[in-house]
Amino acid sequence: MPAGAYRTAERFLLSREFFGMKLGLENITEFLAAIGSPQLSYPTIHVAGTNGKGSTVSMLAAVLRAQGYRTGLYTSPHLVSLRERVRVDGHPIPERSVTAFVARYRRELVRRKLSFFEVLTAMAFEHFARAGVDLAVVETGLGGRLDATNVLCPLLTVTTDISRDHMEILGRTLRKIAFEKAGIVKSGVPHLIGLLPPVAEEVIARCCAELGAPLHRLRPRDFAAFGESNRLDFHENGWRISGLVPGLIGPHQLRNTALALKALAILRDQGLAIDKQAVYQGMARLEWPGRFQIVARRGRPTLVFDVGHNAGGIAAFVETFQTRFPGRKALILTGFVKRKEHQKMVDHLAKIAAQYVIVPLDTKRSVDTAHLLGTINWRRVPVHRAGSVATGWRRVARTAQPDDIIAVIGSHYLVGEFFEKIGSA
Repeated sequence: MPAGAYRTAERFLLSREFFGMKLGLENITEFLAAIGSPQLSYPTIHVAGTNGKGSTVSMLAAVLRAQGYRTGLYTSPHLVSLRERVRVDGHPIPERSVTAFVARYRRELVRRKLSFFEVLTAMAFEHFARAGVDLAVVETGLGGRLDATNVLCPLLTVTTDISRDHMEILGRTLRKIAFEKAGIVKSGVPHLIGLLPPVAEEVIARCCAELGAPLHRLRPRDFAAFGESNRLDFHENGWRISGLVPGLIGPHQLRNTALALKALAILRDQGLAIDKQAVYQGMARLEWPGRFQIVARRGRPTLVFDVGHNAGGIAAFVETFQTRFPGRKALILTGFVKRKEHQKMVDHLAKIAAQYVIVPLDTKRSVDTAHLLGTINWRRVPVHRAGSVATGWRRVARTAQPDDIIAVIGSHYLVGEFFEKIGSA
């Protein structure tokens, strides 16, 4: 591969962000048909939801890999490299594959004006076909009904959670948001839902009934979660998983784990071979950076990274923090994107915050820190502004004591920029 070829391809892909976010399936459907509809050449599992979908798809992929299936995984957004979004058996798509995809289809992608997310979705689906995956687990980007991933004929569809996020696009009520998420439901294909608000469950149940899609619900009686030990017991139609300790931390991850196990039970009923050993191995080995990721360092402050970026995600982070570090407070390095419920997010963080350092993010979606400082009630917690993630980190690190806890939370952009420019410190 010529020197610089990947960087050229990457710049082209990133340039597609100029076309913004497109909701609709015509463009992606026509392009995929033109290249042979690769997304139809392997079975898929399609997962939507406001929070928890990234963790849930990573769990499903980990167990399927442990079972011996060659497994594709498509997620978004990425932290450092866009290659993270497309994985086969845990390995990011190689640079040479990205470069080759762009070389093959650049002219057609430009002619059709595909957006960044549409191009990456198409690249993922083709890469999975070329890699010969046995199955692929696919996370929606935004919503479901008009999301570019909604071109699949899946074995199973899943809705993890529904809460208020992206309301300017999906609607301002849970009913409207649920309608958009329910767009991934397919005629005759089983659909699994997590612990949803009643109004959201009602919308999805009605959609399933109209399409003849068997509806499965995760119910509290299906599992027992022990947050203090991060352990789960699960039972489904005689399939019992006891004392499971997933690789991801927190009460919300135990709920995500139960949902993933329920999905695997449905797939077993469809004839897919999945045994208990694969469940234990896959869940234990799972690593998903930026999801309550703890970096403990002798003689230095403990770091906790989390990509929670909406009120629900922040609430889950705080619940986990209080379980893992009872009675403790954190020095919080944070930055937010626009169009989020910033006051609700800060209200949750106030339960554990000793101090905030707020920073702008390296994206046009970043909210102005001066605006945050002037419009948010910070609940009498000291707040400082810094001009960048790096300067914000230096300010926090300079004042932190060895036994302090520093939380880096608020956005994928924040955690990704921290990893890229500072590392795990």
